[in-house]
Amino acid sequence: MNISVTDAYPALSPESLFSVALRVNKKRQFLFVSKLIAKHLAVDPSLALGTGTLLASLLMESADLEGYPDANLLVQMIETGKVNRELSLQSLEFKKTMPQKTVFIGMAETATGLGHSVFQHFEGAAYIHTTREEIVGMTPSFVFEEEHSHATSHKVYAPPGMLERAETIVLIDDEISTGNTLLNLVCALDDQFPGKKYASLSILDWRNDSQKEKIENAVNNRGISLKILSLMSGQFELVHSKMPQEIEKNSLTSTAEKMPVTEMNTTKLKVTSKTRQQYVPYTGRFGITSKEQDEITKWAQQATAPFANRKDKALVIGVGENMYLPLRFALALGENLLVQTTTRSPIFASPTLNYPIQEKVKFNLPDAEEINQFIYNLNALDIDRIYLLTESVVEKSEWQPLLVYLQSKASVEWISFTTSKRSEEIE
Repeated sequence: MNISVTDAYPALSPESLFSVALRVNKKRQFLFVSKLIAKHLAVDPSLALGTGTLLASLLMESADLEGYPDANLLVQMIETGKVNRELSLQSLEFKKTMPQKTVFIGMAETATGLGHSVFQHFEGAAYIHTTREEIVGMTPSFVFEEEHSHATSHKVYAPPGMLERAETIVLIDDEISTGNTLLNLVCALDDQFPGKKYASLSILDWRNDSQKEKIENAVNNRGISLKILSLMSGQFELVHSKMPQEIEKNSLTSTAEKMPVTEMNTTKLKVTSKTRQQYVPYTGRFGITSKEQDEITKWAQQATAPFANRKDKALVIGVGENMYLPLRFALALGENLLVQTTTRSPIFASPTLNYPIQEKVKFNLPDAEEINQFIYNLNALDIDRIYLLTESVVEKSEWQPLLVYLQSKASVEWISFTTSKRSEEIE
């Protein structure tokens, strides 16, 4: 692939932001593998959260607000890989209020954590992320399609009044390739909630001139204001070459003695998926306000308290769309932490030199309906311990294949954010 960068945040290089991999997907056979968002590759939580801070700063400046004053230090951290945990902790306190009532929407599954990392810097706002999950007894506020994805339908379960009261809606994704997903989302929102202003934030924007013109014409025809901001924009050209040989993937089916799960007493929402999966309020899947966001620091401190004296090198693994809470868990826990999340996205794996995805394993998503999940490149990590974080555990037996595999890499702590003892209504 040939990359041509036309604009970038000062001092940021393509090499620090992404690599390119092959996807097992006929709709789109390549993937920009982010080095920052803690999805397909394990990264330090400071890098992932700092990327959200940079995008938040861009949005602030576009609204004539003062941006994050130490943005240059975040760029330096991203470029060098030298992590500054204290800077990340301090940056959590930096907040602004947008001129208009604003709702932030993060895109599942890769940008749920990125969107939340942007939202954390705003007062008087709200955040929600799209989801691929089907919730029993709830009708989505709206649904839209991501055309090139392996799982195309997105649902949004917003609380009553959140989107109706919004004046500006900010849409966050890790990258814009053609702009079709962005346009589909804006049109779906405008059909359901007319009269809003829009902004789009992404790390990468690869639209060509005709794709930019398509969006501009569409929003103009609807009378919509849409501002598109990114850390890097440009164009790419696919160059066909011989496909490397894919290594055989492991499909996890092992069973063993059941591993115990540590349960936390986080408030549980009174909603379930079709397979009885339960949820906590802080992920943003059902909406979260700035006031509720302020509770997450205390939650992270309480969640990590049982493990606070450990100094070993560790990996925190989140499951699927649950990306932001693992980042905050890892940041609160201390130094020498990496974060990664499982994914539905099937990526071609090969031990080819400098190829970003060297190995993968496949397993069924626990407590869900035969949905394949993948996790990548664990063999390359130098870690002593793994923290596997889940929102809830319904059938312990379904987790055992993944747990057995993880135990072959390092000592494992299996943590559920909820118990079966308490639930609360969504307010």
